[in-house]
Amino acid sequence: MRLRGHFAVVVLSAALLAVAGCSADVEGRGTAAGTPGPTTSGTPAPGPSTSPGAPAGTVAPELSLGPVPTAKAGGNATQACADALKASSNGTTAFVQQLTAVLEAEQKKDQAGQRAAEAKLESTLDTWAADLRKVSTTATDPQLKTTLGQLAGQVDKMTSDVETIDDATLGAIQDRLDALCPS
Repeated sequence: MRLRGHFAVVVLSAALLAVAGCSADVEGRGTAAGTPGPTTSGTPAPGPSTSPGAPAGTVAPELSLGPVPTAKAGGNATQACADALKASSNGTTAFVQQLTAVLEAEQKKDQAGQRAAEAKLESTLDTWAADLRKVSTTATDPQLKTTLGQLAGQVDKMTSDVETIDDATLGAIQDRLDALCPS
């Protein structure tokens, strides 16, 4: 399963839009528990993410990924991986479209349009995370179930602020999915 391409599109699109001088933030998004999510650096780095201010190479305290799996997932992994790929494909496409709408409204100084686009973006991210959680609940392999849940948690932390895209953690999760999912 290759989710890396989908998240690369998200990160690249967000970076390009940020370079254009646009960045907005949807207030109130956070973890599934309803607490504000941490904002982490969007700087690409291999391996697990680091906490702001922590020494390089330390894992963010909110997510411990564990060792990379060495075997493919069992059970219904083929279907679960296909469903996760579909959810991420739909989610990244919708995210990029809505992020673009937010930034266009911001550039036009259309506050009502920006609020409406931000609400749609938040809904898009909620749907994407919920779809991944649904796939996670149907996965019969424990490692795959956990990894899909972690991916949903990372999507849930994203907003229209590109700094909320923790590409290092997303990359580490994607490496696990690549190792677990049948080719």
